[in-house]
Amino acid sequence: RRGHSRPSRTHMSSSPILVDRVPELLTRTEPLSPSLLASLAVGPDPTIVELPAGTELHSLVASHVMKHASAARSFGMRVGSGNSRCCDGSDSEDDDDAQSRVATKVLGLGTFEFTFESAKIFAVHHTLGEVVGTNCSASLMRTLVLVSDADISALVRFCDHLIAAADACTGNVFNIFRWHVQHQYWHKAETAQARPVESVVLPAELKSKLVDDIADFAAPATKQWYVQHGIPYKRSYLLHGSPGAGKTSIIQALAGRFKRNVCYFSSLSHPEMTDDGLKSAVQRVPAKSILVFEDIDAVFTGGRGKKDGDKSAVTFSGLLNALDGVGGSSGQLFVLTTNHRERLDPALIRNGRVDMHVHFSDATSEQMRMLFAQFYPKAEPALAAAFEEALTAELGERTVSMAQLQAYFIQMRKRPAEAAAAEVKKVMEEVVTRMIREDEGAASDGKTQPGEEAAAEEEAAVAGEEKKEPQKAAAAAQPSKEVHVHVHVGS
Repeated sequence: RRGHSRPSRTHMSSSPILVDRVPELLTRTEPLSPSLLASLAVGPDPTIVELPAGTELHSLVASHVMKHASAARSFGMRVGSGNSRCCDGSDSEDDDDAQSRVATKVLGLGTFEFTFESAKIFAVHHTLGEVVGTNCSASLMRTLVLVSDADISALVRFCDHLIAAADACTGNVFNIFRWHVQHQYWHKAETAQARPVESVVLPAELKSKLVDDIADFAAPATKQWYVQHGIPYKRSYLLHGSPGAGKTSIIQALAGRFKRNVCYFSSLSHPEMTDDGLKSAVQRVPAKSILVFEDIDAVFTGGRGKKDGDKSAVTFSGLLNALDGVGGSSGQLFVLTTNHRERLDPALIRNGRVDMHVHFSDATSEQMRMLFAQFYPKAEPALAAAFEEALTAELGERTVSMAQLQAYFIQMRKRPAEAAAAEVKKVMEEVVTRMIREDEGAASDGKTQPGEEAAAEEEAAVAGEEKKEPQKAAAAAQPSKEVHVHVHVGS
């Protein structure tokens, strides 16, 4: 096994001359060298499986080997979060360390021995070839080779066992996956603690609507009905409405209720993302998952157009095919979220492609009382009702988001319930401040961009000059238009 030979250097007089040699092709027909294979306690004709680095099975097998290999003493180290330890065998019950940066061990080079179904299996983690340059640094080709006297079916069962264990949601936790574009697999990012659906402060009717629909979809009779009628067995939801209203919270709560993984797809704008890659992601999604496309309106502008600077090759039709379940469906739940449903192309959210539209509004009277009771569980229900009445009166025709209300209760965390119920003017101050900021942001966004100049001129021509005169007069009467609008909202 010889790699590329380097050019030899000869000296003629005082100047070196490089003499090129024809490089030899590195050819490999065996996953392990005969001498290394002979050192293992296996028969003359063992079963060998090679798992290249960067694949999902390589990661799963390496984690398993660290936990179960006898006398494993070779490791690597990397910096990770405390939550990542759940995947590599380290145990930590300290909540303070859950989100801290820690040293995380990975499988090192060497030969490791373990058993599965009474069969002895050797795992050889080794490098091959010469150092090559990559986008990040110099690197060696790394593979993990499984060797056993058992037949291939035993090794297939072993790998299936690892996949099923990685996809399983046990106890009160669920797994969070993210799509790895380069290596084309769902990377298990972390394991999160599930929260009860009842703890999510949303209208009871909204929560019941979602829970009942998913429960009906997951029933065995429903799956049989889909199959009999030739309909892809999947369910799609569009969660739309006010930001900070609880869309992400209810997704994670539903994952805990129905023992499902949450797969966040945030790679649609990745330069290497394609329609085929999107199709592969949907086909390879872990079993019993909720596949989430957050802020779907940010993917395509003006309905089907790509955003400036988006270098991905994903097309609008490719996204539609993925949502339609082209290529097979196995009971997956699709969730699309957006704060602006009006920006979505009708073809994206038509019947059959999105099965249910769920609107998330700003805080209702019911939610105001519920959130007060959640932060002050020992307070009398009458105090929560008084808080809701006072806040509603203070707001008038305006609304407050759930995120703003939560920020208010955090601000009042050291004050008694009576003070929180009485000082609702602080909520109003936050609402007015946010409105001013949003208005200033809208004014900034409304400035004509280079690519929008022609469209702006055309719109002005259609509007006509007669429409501009009243606007100029109004502007003269209100020299600080934005400020006046918001200064007087509380009056």
